[in-house]
Amino acid sequence: MNSQNILRITLFISVLAFNPAVAQTLSQRTLSALATQKQNGLGAEIAKHLEAKGIEAEAARTIGKSFLQKSHIQTAAMVTNIVHHNIATQEDVAAYLSDEALFRRSADLSDYDTLVRMATQIHQEKLSKEMLARLQTVAQQNSLIAV
Repeated sequence: MNSQNILRITLFISVLAFNPAVAQTLSQRTLSALATQKQNGLGAEIAKHLEAKGIEAEAARTIGKSFLQKSHIQTAAMVTNIVHHNIATQEDVAAYLSDEALFRRSADLSDYDTLVRMATQIHQEKLSKEMLARLQTVAQQNSLIAV
């Protein structure tokens, strides 16, 4: 970790300790900034996969941005939830989302059927009962995120 990050963390903690009102505002801004950064990262990953499929760089970025434009914060949180439950890696989910973006299909990551289709496509095999149960849990949690 570089010295700027250490300084920022120290400053953030001291502000939290001495002023709860400022702490709430800062924590909201921090969470918003992290969500935006995660969305930008996901959009960039989608664009990278589209470029690998032969789409020009500018067009790939445009498709990636427009695909995530509706609910980018929720989508990033849902992808994190999928990765957290060991359904797929971030890279695999980005590849799946790039296919959906390329063909202009919506990908509702809170829908159980969509998650099953995604996991089947990623793993290329019949899904176990344990995996289906995890997908059901993820679908329920992602539907709470989508609200």
